[in-house]
Amino acid sequence: MEMVKKSFWAVLALLSCPCHLAVILPLLAGTSVGAYLIRHQSLAIGLFTVLFFFSLMMMVGKRKPMRSGETESYGRGKTGNGHGACCVPFRTNHEDE
Repeated sequence: MEMVKKSFWAVLALLSCPCHLAVILPLLAGTSVGAYLIRHQSLAIGLFTVLFFFSLMMMVGKRKPMRSGETESYGRGKTGNGHGACCVPFRTNHEDE
């Protein structure tokens, strides 16, 4: 699923690249969208630039960093330490014995 999302953002970045407006505008000629984009070219270039950079960030963006004690493949277990343990962790401090 992650690859599908990244592919979607890659295609969107390719289509929204401001340098591709020279190709996209003639393709949209004769449509209401094309007429609007030609009439407001500076706005279209600005919006396409913002969309392009946002798409790039989403495509190559890193995942959230893991909190300390969490592992990537396991969820938080009963102990809450992220190791998927099903029992209470044992005591390592034996000073009171």
